[in-house]
Amino acid sequence: MAEERRYSKDEAEREAQSRLPDWRVEEGMLCRKFKTKNFTASLLAANAIGHIAEKADHHPDLTVRYGALDIALKSHDVDALTDRDFSLAEKIDTLLA
Repeated sequence: MAEERRYSKDEAEREAQSRLPDWRVEEGMLCRKFKTKNFTASLLAANAIGHIAEKADHHPDLTVRYGALDIALKSHDVDALTDRDFSLAEKIDTLLA
């Protein structure tokens, strides 16, 4: 299997800007805040993300709030942002669009 690409901070910021304009790189993680109608909507979104993340064997940090869901992605096994993070972020965007 080929070595997975690890992004430097500058590379990750450029990649996010071009592929995922609603996401930002913050403290080495790919982050996005989704606004929701209420706590139940936040919880349902978190569960849906959990399902696709589990299928991808990639696990985001999720913070469920009333009216918002915060998502932070990082490939914890290599302590870096990788293509897996950008791919999962695209899937999350499609899911919550």
